[in-house]
Amino acid sequence: METVKNLQTILAFVQVAGLKSFSAAAKELGVSKAYVSKQVQKLEDELGQRLLNRSTRMVELTHAGGKFYEACSASLYNISKAQEEILQNADSPHGKLKISLAGAFGEDYISPFLGSFIKKYPRIQVELHFEEKLVDLVKESYDIAIRVGPLKDSSLIAKKIAIRKEYICATPSYLNLHGIPKIPEDLKAHNCITPKDNWNLFLNEKLAPFRVNSNFKSNNGRSMMKATLADLGICMLPGVYVRPYIESGQLVSLLESFTPKEVPIWALTPSRKNMPLSVKAFLEEVASQFDAKTF
Repeated sequence: METVKNLQTILAFVQVAGLKSFSAAAKELGVSKAYVSKQVQKLEDELGQRLLNRSTRMVELTHAGGKFYEACSASLYNISKAQEEILQNADSPHGKLKISLAGAFGEDYISPFLGSFIKKYPRIQVELHFEEKLVDLVKESYDIAIRVGPLKDSSLIAKKIAIRKEYICATPSYLNLHGIPKIPEDLKAHNCITPKDNWNLFLNEKLAPFRVNSNFKSNNGRSMMKATLADLGICMLPGVYVRPYIESGQLVSLLESFTPKEVPIWALTPSRKNMPLSVKAFLEEVASQFDAKTF
């Protein structure tokens, strides 16, 4: 980091070498001639090389000074161009947008939404990562994560974009054959399509685990949905999987007063400070698209 610390001395030297005058360099930099002279002397002392030959009427580069001037000038030009490019892009969303998400909501809603989003902002490059694990947005360099339910990390900035609702349902054929459960206790006489042994249901006005019987377990929502549509039993899945089938009559919603309350779907970002325009654009567009609707 020594180069960064010496940047002021380098800037002073480049101005003097380019203008061949301490006075002109001082005027260009908006400082005193004495300050410029002190900075150049400091640089020469640190390098152990004379960079400029001085006289009362002129300033000339030494051989070492000439080589150093060429290298520094090129580097400062590149820095200036990089800064100019960033400033030119400051009012237009651009760059990579790395997003973590999971499940059917990501596949069926976020992915299609991103098609129109990229058409609107063609300079943004989206990178989607589908994964069930909770990623560390900062350590793993994510810009956004789509998550469901209570938030554990209070340091993240959260924007609610939609709501998820759970449904307990089965096909009319299955219910005609095995009967319709009216209360959770009735589920004990049914086969339940589930990822685990317990469902969280509202019992005695509070959410509690309720043990169910199953001969088909899966941690994949689509496979559970298909098993349910094949008349294998009763499932409990988010609306994103089963609502279209409920609306078409292929599935029947059950025990609605016992299912969990609606839970929020969040778009999470690491920080509001210096938030890239690409992230701001995504948050605005996704909130407008889904408008806190229930899925």
